[in-house]
Amino acid sequence: MNLQRFLIITFISIILLGLIQQSQATTVADFSKHAQYYNIKISPDGKHLAALMNLDGFKTLVFLETDTMKFTHTAKGGRKAQAAEYFWVNNERVVVQLQQTRGSLEKPLDFGEIYAVNYNGKRKKMVFGYRSKRGLVFSGNAGFILDMLPEDDKNILVYKQALTRRSDTYASIVKLNIYTGRESRLKIAPAPYTQFLTDNNSVPRFAVSTGKNSETKLFYSKGKGEKWTAFGKQFTGEFQPISFSTNNNKIYALKSKNGDVKGLYEYDLTTQEERFIFKSTIAEPSYVMKSDLNAIYALRLDEDYPKYIYLDKDAVETKQHKSLVAAFGGDNVEITSKTQDGSQIIVHVYGDRNPGAFYLFDTNTMSAKFLVSTHPWMKLETLSPVEAFRIQTKDGLTLNGYITLPKKSKKLPTVIMPHGGPHARDYWGYNPQVQMLANAGYAVVQINFRGSTGYGKKFMEAGYGQWGAKIQEDILLATQYSIEQGIADKERLCIYGGSFGAYSALQSAILAPDLFKCVIGNAGIYDLTIMAEEGDIQRLKWGEAYLDKTLGTDLANLKQQSPVYHVDKLKAPVLIIHGEEDKRAPIIHAEKLRTAFDKQSHPYEWLVKEKEGHGFYKESNILEANKKVLSFLKKHI
Repeated sequence: MNLQRFLIITFISIILLGLIQQSQATTVADFSKHAQYYNIKISPDGKHLAALMNLDGFKTLVFLETDTMKFTHTAKGGRKAQAAEYFWVNNERVVVQLQQTRGSLEKPLDFGEIYAVNYNGKRKKMVFGYRSKRGLVFSGNAGFILDMLPEDDKNILVYKQALTRRSDTYASIVKLNIYTGRESRLKIAPAPYTQFLTDNNSVPRFAVSTGKNSETKLFYSKGKGEKWTAFGKQFTGEFQPISFSTNNNKIYALKSKNGDVKGLYEYDLTTQEERFIFKSTIAEPSYVMKSDLNAIYALRLDEDYPKYIYLDKDAVETKQHKSLVAAFGGDNVEITSKTQDGSQIIVHVYGDRNPGAFYLFDTNTMSAKFLVSTHPWMKLETLSPVEAFRIQTKDGLTLNGYITLPKKSKKLPTVIMPHGGPHARDYWGYNPQVQMLANAGYAVVQINFRGSTGYGKKFMEAGYGQWGAKIQEDILLATQYSIEQGIADKERLCIYGGSFGAYSALQSAILAPDLFKCVIGNAGIYDLTIMAEEGDIQRLKWGEAYLDKTLGTDLANLKQQSPVYHVDKLKAPVLIIHGEEDKRAPIIHAEKLRTAFDKQSHPYEWLVKEKEGHGFYKESNILEANKKVLSFLKKHI
């Protein structure tokens, strides 16, 4: 009865939202806008909501009364203090990780500043960062929220790192007062470049560091006041701690041997005994879901479509989450926050044809109230379904990917869209670029090629040294699959990517010059021989070792796999999109490619924007680039 009521209320909300949207047209501009709402979280007592939204082009934190949805305060920050991640510390106060726009960049960056404010706008203060004016005006440290100290209404844990390019600085963990900004140091990191895991008493117990040779080092502390010691020597494979058990005597970890897919294990820190819990054959768990008792009740798994593995079928949270997933038809269901008594939950729902919506869920009545849509202007019925597929490579790897189809489903003009990274992956869900192309009548093919993350270390390492070779073979294999399935018209194919995807677009079209009718590269790297000198990766302590490991050091091989040296093999016209202030893929890559095109009299189009970094951020620039992409595609396929 309660679940039925919940379903009815949910679907009424969705229908009403759809009726409002019917008068709107889906345009290129709709796909070029930032979200209107990014997140919503409820206060511990349930009386107020904190929402991160787009206001006048800036990320802004606003507060509302839960019952009336009346605004109580707007924490405007502008270019110099945009809100990012935030947390309720108690019933009145929120801490916010700030970002700011600096110099010539459009996109805001995080410099480790933490701001605190009450829901009514009172007692606002920069409690940590170089502008906090505590002690010296310039503190020289960046701070990042680590633990909310649930039993403490006045303090949080922060790990702070010196604002310097030096690679030998050690982070420290401090307890920070959210009203005064006073801090007391608790622990020093055991090595540079460290991330921490706290136990259920908010004590830092694990530290993971990336060493100079790009290797991972794991450290462990038995408890408060105890020293760091090396951990994991007894394991022959990978061991990634992710959560403590309720009594802190055990650790849940993602573990694997021989580079296989990681599975979930429970490891007893006293007896050193382990218990196997779950393992997929293809993909690693995306994240774990914890109950109010700090026990893991479920895993999120993204093999093809998202699904949830419920480990504790009797847990209250399991029953609630299963009901929510069923009610929203298989879309992703994420709990952003809940009240202290668990009676009210904020639910974020999103899927392939749903950019995102937030609901207030009452766990007593099992009913949901629609709050806001992340993209309220979007006409949802015009969005296209995303379908998963799997293919096998000649050397025995299983690749998963996604095909997005417009209403017509056969012999379509098709865009192959390799992801960036390459050590990243595509997921099933809403993607504005993909949906924009499908809305314009194009099929879109995405493939998680070798080198992608989330499929085990062996799968990722299969891409090392193969950026321009076997990775591209995987992309071409997915292209052939779409043709064989009758989806793609082999005479109307284009390849389009960003970052490493831009590199792949050029390299694939060079390896298969008769396959693609056009190529689009956005923020790409095109000369692998200069990766060690240009860009921000090599500036990191472990950056040089990382590049040596993933790219290789053979100059002849790097040149062989660099598009800029093989423009003579390219037949398809190219659209180059780049930001002048790109630090990851400096503009020199685009400029060298343009010079090579000019020497060969190869046809290309050019769109470069000042003040933009690795991918455009300003909405007007995104819109211009999207229009350029659609015009280019229409001209050639």
